[in-house]
Amino acid sequence: MKNIIIFKNDRIGDLFHSLNGINLILNEHKNDKITIYLSSYSKDFSFLFLKENIDVKILNYRLNFFEKVNIFILLFLNTIDKIYILSPKNFFYYLPLFFKKIIFYGIAVKEANKQRPSNFQLKYLYKYILNDRLNKKKGESIDNLIYKLCFFNQIKVQNLVNIHQKSTNQLFFTNNDYFHFHFKKNLYLKKNWSFDHLYLFFKVLLKKNNKLLLTSDLEETEFNNVFKNKFKTLNFKKETNLNFTKLVNGITYLENIESQNLFNLIKNSSLVISPHGTMTVMASYLKVPVLDIFDNTINRIAFYEYKPKNKNYNFFILKPFSEKLLYKINRLVKNV
Repeated sequence: MKNIIIFKNDRIGDLFHSLNGINLILNEHKNDKITIYLSSYSKDFSFLFLKENIDVKILNYRLNFFEKVNIFILLFLNTIDKIYILSPKNFFYYLPLFFKKIIFYGIAVKEANKQRPSNFQLKYLYKYILNDRLNKKKGESIDNLIYKLCFFNQIKVQNLVNIHQKSTNQLFFTNNDYFHFHFKKNLYLKKNWSFDHLYLFFKVLLKKNNKLLLTSDLEETEFNNVFKNKFKTLNFKKETNLNFTKLVNGITYLENIESQNLFNLIKNSSLVISPHGTMTVMASYLKVPVLDIFDNTINRIAFYEYKPKNKNYNFFILKPFSEKLLYKINRLVKNV
């Protein structure tokens, strides 16, 4: 039995962008002992890796001194066969200089002002793939980079993560019977949207599906308070055994929803509408139709690198509210 380490201490969206590639690594080493390092941002999704041969550990997104020392000690005291560096943190790329008996695979990133890691560090890797963000051509997905890194030919892979875990408070969502809308305050305020504008957006969605489940930023905002006052609200911290099989018509605001329930909520949605990020990437991974909302500041290369690959995918650029934009949203929703 080999001893394998995967470093993936990134944000949640980055984890889901890489999940198919990680699945292939897990499958390749299904008879080996695997330790996967997630970040403090993505730790609540460790339930995806509940298998006997997998141990999940947590690191900070930016490693502190003690974490670096502990990793160094771990590699010194244990026999490790392979390490997959899927998060291009510079510290990880210093490890091959000291632990030459370990086979290191890594994804490097080339950007306008720097390359992570340096060409000197790359020489000590067994194999690396360069994610060239300066390339003017259409960028590759993170999954494809991992496939190339690990010599995998198959692009379609059965999901190996444990996606059927029951949530802690046993909330069951009925399949494909609702839309899920995720709200992020900063994006809408940046474009001078008011609650009244947002409600007109909701009405467009309700014409297509009369059940809309609403989630929002974790931090308390003035919009959250309006949602709680205007709509039926379920608070996941205050209520236990939330158990229903038939959703009420209209808008239901889900407050403080935890990760496993959020995962199941998205998995069973007939459409996910959200600013680009965790929700839309997760939905794409689960092959749920997506209406992705972008800010006009997004970089073209980043758009191709992170754009979901789901066939039932649409997007629009959020602008200041107008009837023209509302008409465009209505047209996109009708095509779902």
